[in-house]
Order: sequence, then structure tokens, then C-alpha cells
Amino acid sequence: MHQALYRKYRPAAFSDVVGQEHVTSVLKYEVAGGRASHAYLFCGSRGTGKTTCAKILSKAVNCLDPQNGDPCCKCENCVAIEKGWTTDVMEMDAASNTGVDYIRDIRDAVMYAPSMLSTRVYIIDEVHMLSDGAFNALLKTLEEPPSGVIFILATTEMQKIPSTILSRCQRFEFRRIAGGVIVDRLLEIAEKEGIALEKEAAHLIARLSQGGMRDAISMLELCSADGRRVDKELVESLSGGAGRQMIEKTVEALANKDRAALLSVIARLYESSGDLSVFWQELIAYYRDMIVVKTIKDMDKEDLRQTVLDLTESEYEKLTALSERFRYETLMYHSNVLDGALASTGGKTGASGRIAAEMALMKMSSEAVDASPQALLARIAALEDRLNAGLIAAYPSKDLKTAEALRASNKEEPTEVQASETEQKGRVLDCYAEVLSAFARIDPGTAAFLNGTDAILYPDGRLLIEVGNEFALRMVESNNGANAIGAILKNSHGVDARVTFFVKKGKSKGADMLDELS
Repeated sequence: MHQALYRKYRPAAFSDVVGQEHVTSVLKYEVAGGRASHAYLFCGSRGTGKTTCAKILSKAVNCLDPQNGDPCCKCENCVAIEKGWTTDVMEMDAASNTGVDYIRDIRDAVMYAPSMLSTRVYIIDEVHMLSDGAFNALLKTLEEPPSGVIFILATTEMQKIPSTILSRCQRFEFRRIAGGVIVDRLLEIAEKEGIALEKEAAHLIARLSQGGMRDAISMLELCSADGRRVDKELVESLSGGAGRQMIEKTVEALANKDRAALLSVIARLYESSGDLSVFWQELIAYYRDMIVVKTIKDMDKEDLRQTVLDLTESEYEKLTALSERFRYETLMYHSNVLDGALASTGGKTGASGRIAAEMALMKMSSEAVDASPQALLARIAALEDRLNAGLIAAYPSKDLKTAEALRASNKEEPTEVQASETEQKGRVLDCYAEVLSAFARIDPGTAAFLNGTDAILYPDGRLLIEVGNEFALRMVESNNGANAIGAILKNSHGVDARVTFFVKKGKSKGADMLDELS
């Protein structure tokens, strides 16, 4: 009879357990020193090794030839426990036995000495499912435990365990297993089983398993059932997900505000009977990763990629490139829309779910149709980008003649710099937005005083940049702004110019911003 891979490769000793060294090291120490507790509580998400460690502990405390706290797995006691030949180790499921009578039967049974082993072990899985009466009955036994009895309680929802039970157990929290550890284990199993497993596919399985080794091994077995090579595309198709490539296309379409492409994505997903809720969760996860990349700048790149994001190098590079196309405020707005859409599409199937998804993507592609605070912040962020890039002019003209006309309306006499501008024709520097963006990366504090400015280049090599007020003029001059901009212009664009800043009172720059918002 076929044995499932997760059972075939279940660890038999503490030293075989991966990813839970903080638990197994303590248990080995206690067993080796003969100081095992009478009650343990193992908590953590599914597939992280709670029941496995409980069975190993039951063997370790009864082993006839323990090896530094590990069971030998060869003596008659270890074999009897492993094969289920002894009634002294009982594994029970509290989900199907929630009543008080069930616990009372256990309380009566523990009064008798073990029939075969030195220590009787009760493993109660999903213990949070017990009723209040059952917990009260169990509490009495834990308060006055008989000698030679160990209780091991396992749960995925520790918050549902009464505090009276928690205080009487030695608690161990099982962590989600790191993706790299799962990948190594999958590749090891694949090699032993003769499964052709690509490393990218192993990474995807590890990510989909969400830190659960059992789920990862089960998915590997599913993908390899027909003997095909297990690649990334196969895993995506069998897992019910839309695939990372489709998620990336969706995000790129949102960046381009390409509504036709967005509708096409949903149409393909609908026609292929894809799971819309899975697609939406994957899209939310992708936005989460973009926000992480956007906000965390002081962390080592490889550490961020492997431990926080759990991505391959190619996936990380694509994610980084896409995140650069969004402002932080826009990412947060989109995430808010995605969260709301997940709630509305999660229970819908067919055409209704498709329509809800399409409407959410249309909303994300145009913040102007949404009056929420998040949408307004996204619109303001987009306006700031245009200001930072110099796309909103300080005055509407793009030539010297119109600029002179604006100056003529000024009651004050022109400065020496302004007067000299009338002597020859100048042109707006086309690459100024790129130069200003580069300057902002070098000195963002000083560059902020140049937001919304234009630069006019004259045939004699002068580059005049008008700033908003005297304070801004002092700041950019005192911080060598002219030298920095001149160097960037020469090194990046091959333009050799003498940069001069000046102040001119005229039309308020705020007027252009109001025009842009209207």
C-alpha cells in the first residue's frame, strides 16, 4: 500500500526535525537529564512539527537506549510506539471528542500504571476544541498529575486555551519554517524519490505552503503524481493560483493605467475557471512586497530578499523595478482597495465575482473617481512627482519673451540678472527634470527648494533658474547647488553651463498647483 510522502519522511528523532531547533534542543536536554515535565503545550500553525515532536518525545521518555535525549528508534519500546502496538501512548483528536465525558475517561485511566512502558503519554491534538466542561475536568488532572504520566497538548489556536491550563503546562511555540529550509528538504526528498524538481518550483511550493513542511511535501507529491518534471508552471496550475507572471502583468497594467489590459487579465482568469480569491490574495501579497521594498532601505539586499520577501533573484529584480513606478501613497491606496475587494469577491463566483474584480481594478487605475482620503493622498503624491520633476511650470510661458511680459507686470525694478536676460534669446532646458531628479537623490533637502522651477539655457552658456523667494535663494547657494547641478548636467548630458539662481516676484506658483488639481 502506498505511503504518503509526508508520512514516509516524517522525522523519527529530534535531530531529524528541521526549523524548530529552539524547541528540540530544550526537549533533548530535559529528556537527557531526566527532567521531563508532566504537561506540555505545543502551539503553532499547521504542518510545523507539533504532533511529530510529541511522538518523538513519547519515544524519548520511554527509550531503553536514549542517545543524548534522542530516542534510539531501535529498541522494542521505540518500535512499539512507532508501530502503534502499545496502549500506553494514546493520540487523540479533541476536534471529534470535545465532551467532558471523554476527558473523565482519561482521568480515570491515568490512575493505573502503564502496562508496557515506563511512562504513559497522552497526546491531545487540537486541544482548543474541548468544551469548557472538558477543560475543567482536564485541569484537575494537570493540577495533581499522577507519576508516570505525561500530557502533550497541541493546538493551532493558543488564544482559545484557558489561562488556567496555560499556567500548568510547559509551552513551546512552533515557528513557521523558513522557505530556504523547506526548499532544501524538498530537493532532498525529490532526489531520493527520483522526482525531477526545479529549484524555482521548490521555492514556489515553499512560498505557497506558508511555513508548513507537511503542506509543502504534500504539494510536491501532488505535482509529481504523473511523473512529469515539476516546474514553476506546473505548480502554479495545480495550486489554483494565477501565476506570478499574470500578477506582474496586472501590476504593470496598473502602473500604465492600461484598463484594457486589466480587463483582459480578469477575462483570461474567468475563462480558465481560475480561483478569483486566490488571484486576489496573490495580488495583495505582491503589493505587500512592493511596499516592503519601497520603505526598507537600510537592510542588506540579500537578507531582505531571502528572509523578509522569500524571493528568487529574478523575482526580486522584477518586483523592485515595478515598485519604482509607484509612489508609497499610491501603493497604500491600491492595497486598501484590494483589501475591500477581497471581502466583496471572496464569497462570489461566476459573473458577479468577475464584475466586482473588474470594478476594483478600474478604481485602482484612476484615483480621480474615488473621493476617499487614500485616493486623495495618491493624487497629491502624483502632483508632487510632477513638481519634483519640473513638469509644472513656475509660469506658463516656455520662452523668454513671455517671461519678460510677466516681469513687466511686477512693480519692482528687475534685478541685474533679470535685466541681462533681455539681451538674448534663451530656451527651456529639456533635460532639467532628469537633472533635478538626480540632484534630489544626492541632496534632497536642497533640491526641495527647486521643486516646480524651470531652467532657461542661453547661447552664451548661462543657465538661469528662478527660485521662489530669498530664503530659497540663500539655501541653494549656500549648499553649492549651482556647482552640483552644473556637474550633473555636464556628466550626464554633456552640457557645459554656468548655473545662476535668481528671485523674481510674479505669479504665485500655488496658482499652477490649483489649476492642476482642478
